[in-house]
Amino acid sequence: MKHKILLVEDDFILGETLKDFFESNGLSVAWAQDGNMAIKYFNNIKPELILLDVILPEKDGFEVIAEIRKSNTIVPIIFMTGTQFEAPYQIKGYKLGAVNYLRKPIVPQVVLAQINSILSPITARRYKFENLHIIIDNQLLVINNTEIIVREKESKLFVLLLNNQHKVLSRNDILLAIWGDNSYNLNNVLDSTISHLKKSLTAFPALQIVSVYGNGYKLTINTNI
Repeated sequence: MKHKILLVEDDFILGETLKDFFESNGLSVAWAQDGNMAIKYFNNIKPELILLDVILPEKDGFEVIAEIRKSNTIVPIIFMTGTQFEAPYQIKGYKLGAVNYLRKPIVPQVVLAQINSILSPITARRYKFENLHIIIDNQLLVINNTEIIVREKESKLFVLLLNNQHKVLSRNDILLAIWGDNSYNLNNVLDSTISHLKKSLTAFPALQIVSVYGNGYKLTINTNI
């Protein structure tokens, strides 16, 4: 069965190019060209993923995602933008529930690879530290049988920290590993992602994400707590 995605893009040439490329690579694509149409299509077709432009007629991308998140907090939404790529816009997008924020011009092959990585997940990762049992299955964390839904980048960050427990990871290394980009304007996005992940782990004091001033972050695990 083909994966079903919703493409929201008002530029006709880009929209047609992406739609044709994705469909030729096995995806089923519904294409909306304004914000109102995007919400209507979302409610009608129930896509597995949304590729959403920021600047749109009728309703902009931020208004669209806010409306969608009222009824669905799980469907992955990837933002695209040619102008609003500064950190405040990215932070706003992530706070509204986006899983990524892409800068135009879009490279179709790269976006397709990202879509496939989200829709065709890898096997769940499992960790055991004495009395602490952790399963990570995409955006689902299961810690000692307690289920927690996190965002894609938070999940990837948690995996990275677990794989390097008690080791300080520099901000630069984290940005390259998770975002593939160590641009200065992503530092605030990283801080926001760390903050959200810490909040998700509040009920588990054995897991502490520690900020090491001037160096980066590390995950400490104390199973005696």
